[in-house]
Amino acid sequence: MPRPKSFDPETVLTKAMVVFWEKGFDAASISDLTAAMGINRFSLYDTFGDKHALYIRALESYETSILEPILAEIYAFQSIEDMKAHSLNKIDYHREHADQPCCMIHKAAISMAAKDQETLDRVNCIRKRVNEAFIEVFERLIEKGEIRKGITASQAAWLVMFAHEGMMSHLGAAYPPDQAKKEAITALYDSIST
Repeated sequence: MPRPKSFDPETVLTKAMVVFWEKGFDAASISDLTAAMGINRFSLYDTFGDKHALYIRALESYETSILEPILAEIYAFQSIEDMKAHSLNKIDYHREHADQPCCMIHKAAISMAAKDQETLDRVNCIRKRVNEAFIEVFERLIEKGEIRKGITASQAAWLVMFAHEGMMSHLGAAYPPDQAKKEAITALYDSIST
């Protein structure tokens, strides 16, 4: 009869997620992971499989713990001004938290997705969910007459997603706030709104 685990797998998985988030897959060593998780190598392999399997589980954990609240924020937007204010606040947040790692999914997309199908599948799944959320919001805004004629909900969603992903990729060296706010975000929303 196997001995019961002396740790909670979900708790230690969250700790592994933080290591992968900060370092990425390649730079995160097994020693880094076991130290952060507070377990030995045998327990890591016995519970999660190899490092790659742990990484995929960590991406899934990120989706649940970090992405779900972001999706809730997106679905709650009621106007183009809500969306614009949210994007402008993101610029200030990124400048105030420049020491934080960029989005784990963004990091996975640029470092692992091209060489690992499971990572690519996970990234695509998450992007699809974000895209669908923005499309739903823009469909509502089109019905309310807030979006310029000739622009589809899908086009608007992709424009906003590209802008947000661009901001996330520059967390450590954030754009100058005035230009980012006035010349990028304000121009973006002005270009799609009525």
